[in-house]
Amino acid sequence: MKLSKIVAVAFFVVAGASFASADEAYDVMKKFSTLDAPDYSQATMNVQNIEKNGKVENRIMMQWGRKVNGLKSVVFDFRSPANVKDTRVLQAEKNEKDDDRWIYLPSLKQPRRIPTGERSKQFVGCEFTYNDMGIRHVDEDTHEMLSANETVTIDGNTSGGNYGTATYNCWKIKSTPKKKNAVEYSYRISWIDKNTYLPVKMEYYDKKNQNKLIKTFVIEKIDKVRGVSGKNYNLRRACLIVNEETGRKTRLFITNEQFDKPLSPGYFTQNWLQTGKAK
Repeated sequence: MKLSKIVAVAFFVVAGASFASADEAYDVMKKFSTLDAPDYSQATMNVQNIEKNGKVENRIMMQWGRKVNGLKSVVFDFRSPANVKDTRVLQAEKNEKDDDRWIYLPSLKQPRRIPTGERSKQFVGCEFTYNDMGIRHVDEDTHEMLSANETVTIDGNTSGGNYGTATYNCWKIKSTPKKKNAVEYSYRISWIDKNTYLPVKMEYYDKKNQNKLIKTFVIEKIDKVRGVSGKNYNLRRACLIVNEETGRKTRLFITNEQFDKPLSPGYFTQNWLQTGKAK
């Protein structure tokens, strides 16, 4: 699979202009999957795992991303707490090949490739899966327009958030994977904001019982920020994913972001995974 956007890079995308065939499901999803992103990005990613009983575990990870010849790579470095510290993940987009995904666990002392069959699993104990940490290529799914004029309101004040409430005018689109075994759900429904082409809400449905909602994703806050190049980007400041079966949630919010400032290529190597040093 060729990732059209890696999730951390996809947090930083330019708002789309008007689109000639925006009322057609495929064209809308293609526009989303090909939104512009910075050549370089770096940020602090604050992760909250929120248990059903309200208990919160806070994690901090750093993110660096780059785009070279249209191909995107991203790395994550967990800084705290102690049980995940120095865990590092590398995702690298490939032309006409499956993406490379590697993880370094301090207990193993060497990087390990994440096989396709494991990408439906939790991303280092979060409710996001490895599949969630990337955006699927538009041609991996079939797309059906459920509504060309749908209004959705996102409440960013739930589960300890403080991001206000926003209402979006959206396309509502059903996307069904062509390869059923590649993902952990039967289909997803996306509400795509007509202003930014971002999916402000997504619902995922169970493989066995296709009427059963298994998880919900929302963007709680979008900010417009400027890169060092002078380009403006829409930043997904805060996102929340809810496991509808267990009640567990994960919030990811961004601070200390910087876009378009060149980075050392050493970040995007297995040596960096093992040492945490970009030479």
